[in-house]
Amino acid sequence: MRPTNKRATLLGGARRLVTDEGFAITVLAAVIAAAVLAVGFDATADIVVATLALGAVTALAETRLHRRG
Repeated sequence: MRPTNKRATLLGGARRLVTDEGFAITVLAAVIAAAVLAVGFDATADIVVATLALGAVTALAETRLHRRG
């Protein structure tokens, strides 16, 4: 039986997204890039947060496009 509650559907979709291996690898790459910027180049917090946000959006887009085939 499929859930009819929209909130349950959204939570299930979020759970599948987070457990997807490709999503996790892409977010990990973004975190590594942000850490390199922060430590290696002494970047400001704005640049590090922007890099993490860009990595998260890229991971989301990659996951959705990959599911479509």
